[in-house]
Amino acid sequence: MAEDKKAKASRTAKPVFAVMTVRDDAGNVINLNKENVEIVSIHKNAEELLSVLDGAGLPAGSFFKRIALG
Repeated sequence: MAEDKKAKASRTAKPVFAVMTVRDDAGNVINLNKENVEIVSIHKNAEELLSVLDGAGLPAGSFFKRIALG
């Protein structure tokens, strides 16, 4: 019976691409390029995100944006 089981297919995580602009308070687009933007971290768990935000290790001006997939 054990020989009859099929091996599980490996899953590859597919990348997510986010296209974004940064705007000032007046709604004007701030001219940035990808060399000026740093992704500090990515989280799928809200509790983990809140733990990171509550910590003191993030650079000043760091923020998060929820991206709904699907």
